[in-house]
Amino acid sequence: MNDSKPSLRVKFRFEGDPKANVAILTYEQYSNIKELPITVECKIVKNQKLTLSKKDVEIINKKLELAFAKSTHTKSLSG
Repeated sequence: MNDSKPSLRVKFRFEGDPKANVAILTYEQYSNIKELPITVECKIVKNQKLTLSKKDVEIINKKLELAFAKSTHTKSLSG
């Protein structure tokens, strides 16, 4: 099994966050963040300094998985 996935440098900001964050994400993570109703900004960028570590992204990813599991927004997207 190949665990390497293409990575993107993504700038995103959620409602209530004072500033955007930049992190290396997979395309799936980027798509999930972009679809959230609380996402104010989400775009692929180049040459911007990372503001989140890989560990920070893993924590966010776990929170997103929980949010998507509970969200009626995502349930309506899938069916």
